[in-house]
Amino acid sequence: MRMILLIALREYAENVKTKGFWAGILLFPLILVGVFFFQTLLADSTPTRHYLLIDQTGQYSEAVQSGIRQEHQRRILQEFVNYVIENRRESNPEQTVATANNQIDQLIDDVGADEVAALDQWLESGGLDFALALASPYLREDAPEFIPPRELFVQASLPQGVDPQATPEQLLEQLRPWLTGEQQIEAQGQSGPLFALILIPAEVNDAIIRPSPTPMPSNTGAGIQYWASNLTDTRLPNAIERSINSSIRNTEFSQRGIDVDVVRSVQRTRMPINRLDPRKDEGQEAVSVADTFRQWAPVGFVYLMFISLMQSVQYLLSNTIEEKSNRIIEVLLASVTPLELMMGKLFGIGLSGITTIAAWLLSFFLFIGLYPGTETQLLSQFFNVLLSSDLIPYFIFYFLAGYALYAGIFLAIGSLCNTLKEAQSLMMPMMMILIVPLITMTFIAQDPNGPIARIMSWIPLFTPFTMMNRAAAQPPTIDLVGTTIVLLLSIALVLWLSGKIFRQGVLRTGQPPRIVEIIRMLHHKQ
Repeated sequence: MRMILLIALREYAENVKTKGFWAGILLFPLILVGVFFFQTLLADSTPTRHYLLIDQTGQYSEAVQSGIRQEHQRRILQEFVNYVIENRRESNPEQTVATANNQIDQLIDDVGADEVAALDQWLESGGLDFALALASPYLREDAPEFIPPRELFVQASLPQGVDPQATPEQLLEQLRPWLTGEQQIEAQGQSGPLFALILIPAEVNDAIIRPSPTPMPSNTGAGIQYWASNLTDTRLPNAIERSINSSIRNTEFSQRGIDVDVVRSVQRTRMPINRLDPRKDEGQEAVSVADTFRQWAPVGFVYLMFISLMQSVQYLLSNTIEEKSNRIIEVLLASVTPLELMMGKLFGIGLSGITTIAAWLLSFFLFIGLYPGTETQLLSQFFNVLLSSDLIPYFIFYFLAGYALYAGIFLAIGSLCNTLKEAQSLMMPMMMILIVPLITMTFIAQDPNGPIARIMSWIPLFTPFTMMNRAAAQPPTIDLVGTTIVLLLSIALVLWLSGKIFRQGVLRTGQPPRIVEIIRMLHHKQ
C-alpha cells in the first residue's frame, strides 16, 4: 500500500506540473467570464439595422412602425427590469416606498408570467418615464443612471429614382443593389447597408386568411414581402407580423361591432397555475424556483462528470503511453509490481481530477460573488440549491465509481499501445459508449423513472451517468441498491481484468495486439 501511495503522489505531482492540467483548470473560469461579459459586449456591438418600408395600400405603415416601436419598448422593459433587480434596496420602511415596491414587484412578475400583457400595461401606464418615477424611491442611493438601449431598427429614406408605386417585381429590381450590399442606404444623415425591405403590395388584402369551413388554397407568394439576406435575426419580421395581424384583427372587431378595448382586456385576463409537489410536507407543497433548479441540477452534474472523466482518463492514457514509449515504465517496474504501478496511477490521476473539479467549483463561487448581476443571481440560487441538496453525495459516489470503471479500461488500452495514434482505434468504441448518456441526458431528466432510464441504469457503463441524472427524482430503492451492487462488482471485475492486461501489455512492444490476443491475455494464468 505504501508503494501505491508513493506512485499516486508521484503521478499527481507530475500531472499538476503539465500545461494541459492548468489549461483545463483555467478554461472553466475563462468560459464563465466570456459568457457573461462577451454576451453583453456582443449585444452592445450589434449594428443599427436600416430598413425600407413601402406600403402601396397606405393602410399598414403605421402598424409596421408601431410594431417596431413596441419591439424597442420591449427591450427597454427587459433592461429596466434587470436594472431594478440589480439596484433595488433590500428594505425601506416608508409606506410610499412600500407601495412602489409592490408595483415594481408586480411589474417584474408580469414580465415573467406574460411579457405581452406586461408590455401593453407598460405602454398604457406611461412607459419608461412613469416606471423611473415609480422605482426611484426604491433604488439604492448609489444606483447608476438607467441608460435605455438604443434603437436597433431605423427606417431609411427611399433612394432617389425608385418609384414606390411600381410593381413588386420592378421595385425589387430597382432596389437589388441595396439589398445585395452593392450600395449603401441613407438614414438619419448616415449611410449604411440595407438590412431589410418591407414591401406591402397594393393587393395585399386579397391574401388575408379567414376561418372557413372549406379548405382555402394556399398562395405562397401572396401577402407582405419581407426581403433580407440575414435569416438569423427574426426580431424585425416577427414584430411586423404581430403588429399587422393585430391591426387586421382590430379592424375585423370594429366591422363586427366588437369593442377592441374589451377584447384586449379579455386577452390580458389569465389564470395562474400553481405547481405543487405531492412529496412535500403539508403547507409546503408549492414548487419554488429552487425546486426547479434541483430537478435539473443532475443534468449539470452529468456534464461535469463527463468533462472531468474525459480529462482524467485522457491524462491516464497519455501518461501510460508516454512512460511506456520512453522506457521509464521499465525502470519503475524494477522497484514495484505492475499491480502497484497500475493502482498508483489510477489514484494519482484521480486525485488530479478531483483537484480540477474543486478548482472549477471555487472559481464558480468566486465569480458569482465578485460579479453581481441578474444572471449571477440565478447562478447563485442554483449554487445554493446544489450545496443544500442531497445531490452532492450522489455526485461524489458516481464520479468516483465512473472514474474507477473507465480508468481501468483506459489503463488497459494504454498498456497495449506504444503511441496515441495506435490507441485511437481502441478508444473509439469507448468514446461512442460515453456519448450515449449525453444524448439521452435531457430525455432521462424529463422521464427519470421511465423504462429507458431504468434499463440504462442497469448497464454498468451507463450506470454512473444515468443514476446521477435520476438522483433528484427519488428512484426506486431497488434501482439504487441493485445498480450500486452491479456497478461495484463491475468495477472490481474491470480492474481485475485490466490488471491482467496491464501486467502483460505494459512491457509489450510492436504492433497493438488483436482481439484474439487480448482474449488470451485475459485467460492467461499468472
